Amino acid sequence: MNAERKIARVLAEKMADDRAHRIATMAAEELIRTEGEPTCEADKYLIPQCQADEHMRECISHLVWHGEVVSEETDDGCIIVLFIDATV
Repeated sequence: MNAERKIARVLAEKMADDRAHRIATMAAEELIRTEGEPTCEADKYLIPQCQADEHMRECISHLVWHGEVVSEETDDGCIIVLFIDATV
């Protein structure tokens, strides 16, 4: 394989990784916004204990890892998720 093909393959893999990340981020955000209960504060959602399954926790962790949200767990097992503007 010549250098041009290697570079093209690396670029294609990078683009696929970026696309997968965008899809995962959009899906995680949509899950939280549709399944969570909006609070009085803008972009803050309460995830009841009954909906805080492994998939929901993974989605929240993904968004926390990438700086899209902050979250905390309440004493009764609910999760509070706050979407933040990390563009600053």
